[in-house]
Amino acid sequence: MDYAKILESQAGEELFLLGNTAIVRGALESGINVYTYYPGTPSSEVGEIFIELFRKSSLSWVENSLNEKVAIEVAGAAYARGAKVMVGMKNVGLNVASDAFFALVTTRPINNTSSMVVLVADDPQQYSSAVEMDSRYYLKLLKIPALEPSNPQECLEFIKHAFKISMELKIPVILRLVTMVAHARSNVKIGELKRSKIDESFDLSPEVNVASRLYFLELKQDQIYNRLNRALLLSENSSLNRIENEDYSNDFDLGIITSGVSYSYVLEALDFLNLKAPVLKLGFINPLPEKKVVRFLKQFKQILVVEENDAYIETDVLAIAQKNGIQTKIHGKDPFSYSRENSFLNFVGELNPTEVALALIKITNLTPRINLNQIKSKNYKTVRRKPMLCPGCPYGTIGYALKKADKKLKSDYGKEIYYFQDIGCYTLLSFPPYSFANVKYCMGSSIALAQGVAHTDESLNIAIIGDGTFFHSGIPALLNGIHNKAPILVLILNNGWIGMTGQQPHPGSDIRHYEEGKSKKKIDMNKFLMGTGANVSVIQRQEHIEGNYSDRLKDLIYEKGRQVLEKRDIQIIVIEDECIQKFNQRNPLEIRHVDEGLCTNCGICYNQFYCSALNEKDDKAHINSNECLGCGTCEDICPNNAIVGVDNDE
Repeated sequence: MDYAKILESQAGEELFLLGNTAIVRGALESGINVYTYYPGTPSSEVGEIFIELFRKSSLSWVENSLNEKVAIEVAGAAYARGAKVMVGMKNVGLNVASDAFFALVTTRPINNTSSMVVLVADDPQQYSSAVEMDSRYYLKLLKIPALEPSNPQECLEFIKHAFKISMELKIPVILRLVTMVAHARSNVKIGELKRSKIDESFDLSPEVNVASRLYFLELKQDQIYNRLNRALLLSENSSLNRIENEDYSNDFDLGIITSGVSYSYVLEALDFLNLKAPVLKLGFINPLPEKKVVRFLKQFKQILVVEENDAYIETDVLAIAQKNGIQTKIHGKDPFSYSRENSFLNFVGELNPTEVALALIKITNLTPRINLNQIKSKNYKTVRRKPMLCPGCPYGTIGYALKKADKKLKSDYGKEIYYFQDIGCYTLLSFPPYSFANVKYCMGSSIALAQGVAHTDESLNIAIIGDGTFFHSGIPALLNGIHNKAPILVLILNNGWIGMTGQQPHPGSDIRHYEEGKSKKKIDMNKFLMGTGANVSVIQRQEHIEGNYSDRLKDLIYEKGRQVLEKRDIQIIVIEDECIQKFNQRNPLEIRHVDEGLCTNCGICYNQFYCSALNEKDDKAHINSNECLGCGTCEDICPNNAIVGVDNDE
């Protein structure tokens, strides 16, 4: 959509909005001053929209921070001095931010306008994440309030509630999303935009802002017994926690407790089964409204708790029932048994209406109109598509060259070669036919992982990390490796952007090629690396040097791998080849085609290079002109010069 509409539309209008877009509008209606973030699906769109609107709105500051820890620190200080701030990240980003966040939540700014919301987007089913992680358990550790919307309209409304709660209690509030809410679309009725000015004068008194032994314990006492206690009272009386269909009854004396997107699944399942049941919908998920939960439990002989991933709410409901001597049978995931047989709902992956309906059938013995177990277990014959890089992706060329260098190194030295992967588009090199992955954990971990094996084995250990991830969290591990003379080969894949989440810029991106670049300073990665005193080599696709790029790259990887094996010291290669999607936005597209008269169908281009635009057709190599993005690697590697470029306008 045209993001300008987010600012220009008037109160009372209805807009067809993505959940993430509704969050932006809700924050603007709250008078937000500062937004900081690190892009991570499913929350990336929020930051992109704020960046787009920054100069056109009343916002004081918006930034795509180096990582989530920096994002929460920048916003945290603005919060301390009286700003309305929001920080955005995905679930695993909360791990990165947690060190600073634990200190921040205890502080108690005394400026009237201080308020802070932290947007955390979970990714059930692990669509675009290294792990499936339920961020809600951080709420117990951090001891802060949290809200969870179930649709785009609630995304807008809940953000406004979150800012009000934070301003009243002087404590950060988490807004927890999941993918199916962040990326859902629906009509959203919008309210009035609000402009907030940050007071010129402010108080940064250390006794409420410094997390140290001198002040910390007193602040923590206040956090728990004052601010969180008041949050509990708000939760008890909040309209975000409500009983729907309270007058309904059924033959099974059954009620349902749910929150977030699971609420939508519950409604669909009940409708499908023609079952009427009261539903306690929890939008204020921490602290849970104990008295409201107690009243609800006492009305029924059995309760089904419906939530995705971990049994966070169910565990609390079980504790509340135990504390209050309530004998109601509570069904759900049975969190203490770790038994698939005892669980009515799965701990792993997303829920859906079918899963919820099957849980209800297990409780009620109702007979559905159709066999849901058959639907659930049916193995649909769909077209299988393996994970693959974009056609023309520079990482495909790197994979091709690395595979050849790998083969030669093994042949010449007889050593095992192990690969340590990181988080980015290049993670797809982990899959066949490349299979360049032996260990992978999280962002920035590849370089340290390689060191762990290299210090204990004579093998060649290669770390693969992208430029965005390197800036995010790879630098400490690299410095550790340089300092300890770790015998590893580090490949830094510099495509110029944070490609996986939508080609966002990072500190090393070319400031000429993005709008906010005019107010930024580019960090020269190569100069930084040279300054460490390490052995650094740089190779560029665009260099005007004899010999094709993939051969030069293969030879460089081989040579540096050889030096690691022989000299037992760290070697770094920076591979500069811009993301093809960004490159083609500024340059004419030159697609390739096969001259069938010259093609011998040797298969090198489609059997060794593995580009999705390349295949075999009528005993010849074939390039799908609708997919080709014009990288030219296939032209370079063809031994018969049978692949040639054609201007896209022809």
